[in-house]
Amino acid sequence: MSERAAVRVRTGSATLRGRELGARLRELRAAAGLTGEDVATRMGRAHSTLSRWENGGLLPRVPDVAFMLGLYGVQGAEREALLRCAQGAREREGWEVDVSVAVADYAWMESRAWKVETFHNGAVPGLLQTPDYAREIVRAWDPCATAQQVERWVGVRVARQRRLTEEEPLTLAAVIGEGALRLAVGGADVMRAQLKRIVDAAAQPNVELRVLPFAAGAHGGMTGTFTILRLEDQQDVATFETRGGDVYYEDVEPFAQALRRLTAAALPQRKSVAMIAAMRRDFT
Repeated sequence: MSERAAVRVRTGSATLRGRELGARLRELRAAAGLTGEDVATRMGRAHSTLSRWENGGLLPRVPDVAFMLGLYGVQGAEREALLRCAQGAREREGWEVDVSVAVADYAWMESRAWKVETFHNGAVPGLLQTPDYAREIVRAWDPCATAQQVERWVGVRVARQRRLTEEEPLTLAAVIGEGALRLAVGGADVMRAQLKRIVDAAAQPNVELRVLPFAAGAHGGMTGTFTILRLEDQQDVATFETRGGDVYYEDVEPFAQALRRLTAAALPQRKSVAMIAAMRRDFT
């Protein structure tokens, strides 16, 4: 993507996995001096099919990818990596079944991150939500969701959270607005359990947690929640969620600058944890 480019991912649209594979196949075709018509003719495919493969709108089968790589003269480690990518793009994790493309793609991107940096001012970050709290959030977001759909979405959150306690855990740095912690989601019992979950998570060495108090006044996160994914194997990505789908930005620096200002305005971790513990006692 070009500087500060954005990709919006909607339910039913191209997945991020398909986009990544298609973009690389397009680059390799161009480097080999072949046109889309050349390749489509040699494969006995419609040119429109090849175009959809390259823009991520349609996932090619692994044998098709192998054929294209042969045409493009790609061998060795890159060939094997792209074939694995093609296979992985077509496979779905068990917990991805019947969740939206946007949900599945975010979870996939997060699974490739070594660190997640986030600001939340409307709800507790998904990586810290209890199942009961998550159910209330999902139902509020989509009142028409069936019980089965709600449980599948909650299952995705629970699966994502396992990375915080792995042998080589995901690092989480979160700034949470005070309002998100005082909002009585699901009632007092749900909130007491949720706030305890946050306090317990803050005791982990890989979790940095700060509360942005109401007293901080105007701040750089007033436009809403956003997250920066620090990725292991490619350029970092910033993302935020909208009703129309998730938006991903390749240029993360404006978000990183905002998060640094929010972190500076927030309470230190020890005071943040003490504040959350006090809030928990208020839910009776």
